[in-house]
Amino acid sequence: MKAFLLALKQFAASILGTIVVVLIVLWHWDILGMIQNFPPINFMTIGRLLALATLLFVIIWSQLKSKALLSHGILLYLFASALSGFISALFSNTPSSAFDGSTFVNLLIMLYTLGVVAAYLLYDRPKTASLSTLVSLPLLIFAIVYYLRVGFNSTLLVMLVVTLALLLGSKVAALGYAMYVTISPLFMALHTIVQAFSNNTGQSFNVWFSLVTLAIALVFLTMEFVKSIQRNET
Repeated sequence: MKAFLLALKQFAASILGTIVVVLIVLWHWDILGMIQNFPPINFMTIGRLLALATLLFVIIWSQLKSKALLSHGILLYLFASALSGFISALFSNTPSSAFDGSTFVNLLIMLYTLGVVAAYLLYDRPKTASLSTLVSLPLLIFAIVYYLRVGFNSTLLVMLVVTLALLLGSKVAALGYAMYVTISPLFMALHTIVQAFSNNTGQSFNVWFSLVTLAIALVFLTMEFVKSIQRNET
């Protein structure tokens, strides 16, 4: 088992490992479905594409900065429910559905990323960075805005990923992931407002509030994100 995990760890940090995680991100966003049935160009579509590009950047950046534990940890979080989905399908009225394309592939991805994370934790034992030197005002603003939008539980889960990135010494990845989860709802709110204007229907205060607060958070995050890259931070 040790030899297998060490081999898995070595593969994850290689060029082929980087290609694999890129493919996993594209699979997560159902890129084939988007290509086959490309949605109309609107703010919602633009938001999805920008979010995809941001997540890809975070994953590739982590790989290039020798932080494969972080990139695979993020992907493990995104596919964490794959095992429960597989078990639910396996014991349903149609157990064969557990082995259909998406359900089974998601399970394999979860097991692969779990193996990589386990290998790093067992045999690499990475040192954690000091949060006090990495936490920034944009991330605090993001946490408040996200909490106002989705509540405590969802914010806690997202901030766990952001905190993981900070602990592993990647402020860029932490900011990038925060931007990733901000972009789609921001453009969704913008799309809703444009549709309301087009259809001459009433405007919702909640949608406008989401748009303004998410835009503020994204501006602060983006500015700090660009500065961190310019300062050559990891």
